[in-house]
Amino acid sequence: MPTLNQLRKQVVSTSLFPPCELGEAVHRLGFVQADPIRAPARAQDLILRHRVQSYRAGELEHSYPKLGLEEGVLYAYGFLPKDLWRVIHPKPNKPLSDTQRDVLELIQQHGPMHPKEVESHLGAERVRNAWGGFSRSTKMALESLQHRGRLRVARRDNGIRVYEAAEAFEQPLSPMERFEEIILAALRTMGPATRKFLLGELSHFKYLMGTPTERRRCLDALIQAGRIRTDLVESVEYLSLDERPKGRRKANTVRILAPFDPIVRDRERFEQLWGWTYRFEAYTPKSKRKRGYYAMPVLWREHIVGWANATLRDNRLRVKFGYVSGRPQEADYREAAEREVARLAKFLENEGAEWEASI
Repeated sequence: MPTLNQLRKQVVSTSLFPPCELGEAVHRLGFVQADPIRAPARAQDLILRHRVQSYRAGELEHSYPKLGLEEGVLYAYGFLPKDLWRVIHPKPNKPLSDTQRDVLELIQQHGPMHPKEVESHLGAERVRNAWGGFSRSTKMALESLQHRGRLRVARRDNGIRVYEAAEAFEQPLSPMERFEEIILAALRTMGPATRKFLLGELSHFKYLMGTPTERRRCLDALIQAGRIRTDLVESVEYLSLDERPKGRRKANTVRILAPFDPIVRDRERFEQLWGWTYRFEAYTPKSKRKRGYYAMPVLWREHIVGWANATLRDNRLRVKFGYVSGRPQEADYREAAEREVARLAKFLENEGAEWEASI
């Protein structure tokens, strides 16, 4: 059985594989979580910059149409390979509302359309959304049709989804086989994970496995077949694909991670591996924030030692570090942190501009 230290190294090393081309990186990760907040860049870009050679903010959006990817939901919303998208879809063919039918027929007739174009054809009626506020009825119809697999995201224009009709295809897998592939995909992205995380984060796939008992049986079948291994680490059971690191990371490296990076996404695993509680505070009232609006975990070697807040204003990048138990005392830490800030500036296409860091 691995020790806690070995598990920590496995989580970091398997996720931070040697940088490669963009398409290969997305397929190796299997899923890249997306988030619209840009502070200083969107989550999908902050995730990919550590895993793609010479990556720049916005490159995924720019290259998306030619990469054979889709947007959709695994354990969260994000970008995934088309093969996985085909496992997730189709979903139950429930009757469409009048607005949904009108939107689908319009896009089937005209091809890829921006939400504003759809609105110009069908009107701007506002209806109550699931959060108690109001949204354009056409916007809600577009999102629902995408969720069902009837529409897909063709591209993004300045971050706004442009939709087109999705392909129709025959699903060769049974519901159980599909859910098995979804579990394996989540493990491929996350690395070692607990049953609670897997079954909790994938509970929305009720249209495949309708009850918690069915989903547990599906997971147990994968374990019994040897496709998933189990390890007990300090009384916590972890499930994994038994994959070991390929290649070696530079040991004395600082990485500023996205709040939704696969290394930190499972908050309970985070607490066990690094001994402190990390919370995403963008939606926390300012007066109650402890670490900052978009505090990003700071990885030093195999340890997450604190967080960093970064802002880009007037062509100047400012990064402020904070620590759980004080700044690391190793002599080469400061230099490694400064190199990471310089890489962040370059990623933001701010190369050559001034930056400053409070380390």
